[in-house]
Amino acid sequence: MLTISKALSSSQAQSYHKLEFTSDAQNYYKQGDTVKGEWQGKLAASLGLSGEVSPSEFHRLSEGMHPQTEEQMVKHRLAQEYTNEDGTTTKAVEHRAGWDATFSAPKSVSLTALVGGDERVRDAHRAAVATALDELERYTHARIGGNNPAEETGKFIAAKFEHDTARPVDGYAAPQLHTHAVIFNVTERADGSTRALQERAFFESQQYATAVYQSALTYQLRNLGYEIEAGKSGAPEIKGYSREYLDASSPRSQQIKDQLEKTGHSGPEAAQIAAHSTRDRKQTLTPEEVLTAHKDMASDFGNQPQKVVAAARERAEQQELRQENSTQAKEAITFARESIFEREAVADERAILRDALRRGMGEATYGEIRSEFDRRREAGDFRSVQGEKYSSGRSFTTPETIAAERANVRHVLDGRNTVTPIMGAEQAREQANARDFLNDSQRKAIEEILNSSDRIHGLQGLAGTGKTTTLEVIREGAEKNSYTVEGFAPSSKAAGQLREAGIDANTLQSFLARGENHPSANPEIKHLYLLDESSLASTRQMLAFLDKLNPDDRVLVIGDTRQHQGVDAGRPFQQMQEAGMQTSHLDNIMRQKDAELLKAVQHLANNETEKGIAMLAEQGRVSEITNGQERINAIAKDYATRPENTIIVSPDNKSRQLINEAVRGELLQQGTLADDGQKFSTLAHRSDMTGADRTWAARYNVGEVLQYTTGSKAEGIGRDSFATVRSVDARANSLTVELENGSSVTYDPRRLRGVNVFRETEREFATGDRIQFTVPNKDLGLANRDLGTVLGLEDEKMTVRLDGKAERTVTFDAAEYRQFDHGYAVTSHSSQGLTAGRVIANIDTESSNSLINTRLAYVAISRASEDARIYTNNAETLGERLATDISKTAALDFREPSSSEQTRLAVEAFRNNDPATATELLQQQGRIYEYANPDHRLAAVALDYGAQPDRTVIVAADPADRHELTQLIRDDLHAQGRLTESRSVSVLVEQEFGNPRLAANYSPGDEIHYKKGNPEEHGIIHNSTATVIAVDISKNLLTVETRSGEQASYNPALLKQQTGQSTVYRAEERDLAVGDRIQFTVPDRENRIHSGDLATVERIGEDNALSVRLDNGKDIELSPEKARHIEHGYSVETAKYVSADRVLITGESSQLAEQQVALTKLNPNIHDLAIYISDRTNGIGKEPELSNVELSNDSSLSNGSEPSGPSIEREGYGIGF
Repeated sequence: MLTISKALSSSQAQSYHKLEFTSDAQNYYKQGDTVKGEWQGKLAASLGLSGEVSPSEFHRLSEGMHPQTEEQMVKHRLAQEYTNEDGTTTKAVEHRAGWDATFSAPKSVSLTALVGGDERVRDAHRAAVATALDELERYTHARIGGNNPAEETGKFIAAKFEHDTARPVDGYAAPQLHTHAVIFNVTERADGSTRALQERAFFESQQYATAVYQSALTYQLRNLGYEIEAGKSGAPEIKGYSREYLDASSPRSQQIKDQLEKTGHSGPEAAQIAAHSTRDRKQTLTPEEVLTAHKDMASDFGNQPQKVVAAARERAEQQELRQENSTQAKEAITFARESIFEREAVADERAILRDALRRGMGEATYGEIRSEFDRRREAGDFRSVQGEKYSSGRSFTTPETIAAERANVRHVLDGRNTVTPIMGAEQAREQANARDFLNDSQRKAIEEILNSSDRIHGLQGLAGTGKTTTLEVIREGAEKNSYTVEGFAPSSKAAGQLREAGIDANTLQSFLARGENHPSANPEIKHLYLLDESSLASTRQMLAFLDKLNPDDRVLVIGDTRQHQGVDAGRPFQQMQEAGMQTSHLDNIMRQKDAELLKAVQHLANNETEKGIAMLAEQGRVSEITNGQERINAIAKDYATRPENTIIVSPDNKSRQLINEAVRGELLQQGTLADDGQKFSTLAHRSDMTGADRTWAARYNVGEVLQYTTGSKAEGIGRDSFATVRSVDARANSLTVELENGSSVTYDPRRLRGVNVFRETEREFATGDRIQFTVPNKDLGLANRDLGTVLGLEDEKMTVRLDGKAERTVTFDAAEYRQFDHGYAVTSHSSQGLTAGRVIANIDTESSNSLINTRLAYVAISRASEDARIYTNNAETLGERLATDISKTAALDFREPSSSEQTRLAVEAFRNNDPATATELLQQQGRIYEYANPDHRLAAVALDYGAQPDRTVIVAADPADRHELTQLIRDDLHAQGRLTESRSVSVLVEQEFGNPRLAANYSPGDEIHYKKGNPEEHGIIHNSTATVIAVDISKNLLTVETRSGEQASYNPALLKQQTGQSTVYRAEERDLAVGDRIQFTVPDRENRIHSGDLATVERIGEDNALSVRLDNGKDIELSPEKARHIEHGYSVETAKYVSADRVLITGESSQLAEQQVALTKLNPNIHDLAIYISDRTNGIGKEPELSNVELSNDSSLSNGSEPSGPSIEREGYGIGF
């Protein structure tokens, strides 16, 4: 296992080197004066570092200096202490020397190598460490500074120190083989310059490097004759050791675990803190004392190390040396591909290789797996895509993912303006106004949906905006016009909420399972399908749903892009909106009855998480309790004061369980629960297993309970029956299970589908307890995550009153239906869809981003109608931690990396007025996209922009195109939460009059800038501005007021020179938000801004003054007056002098032809260039696949055919003619 420390200061590194890394007290099995370190790394070799690590070299590198010349390679800052104005002191951080990457051998490996005396095992550890370090080095990045992404260098310097004992605990230094690799804070760029490291890449590579180490170690150990099995944490362990001996040999691990439980903390950072805080003081132990203690303990447990070594040596003599076999590597990569892309559309290569290494542990080498991955990538099984700006590794998707996302978008675009509205405009308006209590947001949505001519329409509804009532009115309207209305949802609970609106509803899975003979397949029946909670649907589920529809079926896709997303890959609801799905909005939040709570929820709903949390803190709704157990106890006491209509939300199942236990203890103490408690054997679902995992025997554990939803006649396993795992043979990939009738079956899990995996637990319930059901039960009418209250217990039977308006009661046999748990605390995902008077949220800021994020904050707090309170360990960092975004990936958000050299040549050809060559180069890259439909072209451009908005500019000559693109892009950015704090501002738009000498063309309020004035006659000076206050059309007179307040009237026809050299601006309203891109429409000499320069809005003042960041990195303040001379800056009219990394050019052929001169002025530093073209008259013919998703030059992404359209040589795509 690999652990990486926080950055070590230079003084820390030097201290550790002297007292820890080179100490003979850490190496009792290799006695000597000091531990000799060893160099590794490409940069180490290029600097002449090899062999042993000298103290002077280590010292210099820790100071950021060259190890021989002492030249400063990385700027060194000494620690300094400053006195603040309030008298407090602040200590500046000194130079970061590097990071301690520690590779720890599994406990059984340490015992075998050290106590068992097999030096070959120690050599295997060293070789595995070297292999893993090489892979870690591959992802080394240099800090570049500013807002620039780190640069991959692939070079570092590491000093390795091998130790063989752990820190003493109660006088016992346990055998523990581990290697400290100090990675110094310096790397070398391609130009030979040295820079500090960007450590983020190391932490992102930690799990991958661990898998490389464990895989290499396991492979070598098996060749030495050792048998390997999975340990408690999944790490490989040598067979032959009892659990009692392994635990007794790990007192340090138990000490850290006890400290974590004592403080109530969890996570890797907390474990590191616990490790430091529990270090025993240095104890002087002689080698004889340590080795004798190890031998004595081994003797107490039957000398297991010696027996394991002897058996391995005997086994090694009989086994043949393994030959290279690509079959295992193929199987491992296939497993990783299926497992990873079941849950995410785009994945880092390290995650793919990590899972493949785990699957092929000991059966395939790292080299074989890497080679197989490269082979499959070249064959097209994996498609390389550009990752996020700050990604430290390569990202990949699959052709199937691309095709599925494409198809969903195609369904949306093909369905636009193709059906007759359910109701005419007037009838829809009457239906929307039929109920007096509906608000304007609800009425507008109802009217839009019933009068929509799109086959697929969206409904984006924030939490608590009256969605159920709105759907009820829509259902009534559709049924009036002879539509059959059915509802579906990914979860049974959401389907139940649709039924509350009088809608016949079921799960989405049940609809997908319908056969061709189902009544709904009748094309003569007009259907309106309502797909609720569609944010939880995966891309493949959405596609399967849309593919089953009849041509005349209508679909309303309902969800909230801000709430939790599904477990499986994709985010189709959001993606369909981004692709142009007409979407109605419910944004008038009505759930919160407390005005102050409502304000906080509105911020959370608008993705202004930090503001929302700060507001809750100001309202006294945030309590900080550092100790985890004390925090849980406080939550339990709080709940017990008012349990009615209160739910507790906690992000993970472990904390949820602890809170449930604490609440029960509090309620029992108060006498709220009856004294008739009984213990029940319950089943907890293992949600961490993918479909691929369920085909791999090693992922199962003895004692787990399996449910077979389809069964197997061949194996004698009945449908919906249960079995218990009795043994696991990982090498043979087989399971032996005990069926309910007592018989045993052994089978390969790859042969069975439809298996649910549960862990057996025990829970005590009493009358009055809250209960949550964790799987649906059709016979009892229970949905997954239904809540209720226990009314009574009789033997194994339990009677429960379910929550909800109906307050239905069910009685069930708890020995047969065992999937239930306590229901005081629920996870954030389980709480989605619930409403409670009071919400108590438990949020530990040290938890992972997958648990603590914007979606948790929004969903948890928005459940409350009256009050919400957060209990946390750190109130100061709470808002920042909850502001983390964890949105699902989508393949269409990414693009295959373009060839920078090809792009450079294309730009150069344009600049040389050679458009034919330029467009040929772009076509070779797959960067020219043709569309017969201009609307589809614009949707594709907007999606391409949204995939990488940073430093991207669209060039569109048509003003209508620019207006439409701005709307599409801003809608997308709003949905992603990238635009915040929107407000309406007044901007000045230049007017182009056919005849500026005609007064009728002017309007009061227009501003006229006079380049040449008439100071003598009218008091209008040169280079001044005046406002039109009156227009006399009959006399052709304008009356204007200058900035000094003087008024003048004149006939613009008589002052030809003055009128001809003036510019007229008219005020128009624009929606502007923080994060918006803007373009300056006039020069600003004071700030050195040219007309056409681009910037990003960073703050909008109360008076509409703006703080913006120019694309050159300069921050400036714009007065309210100067802030009026701007426009949205997502698209520009001409390519001339555009300064951006990516340029997307779009228009019809004739418009692109007009860009020829401007294209000769393209910025030579453009890294990516694409052209999107359409022509209503050029007879392109069949429209190609939606080209905004062209992620590869490989034509197989477009059904194997080249894009249709005119040849470059003949027509030049309109450029150059």
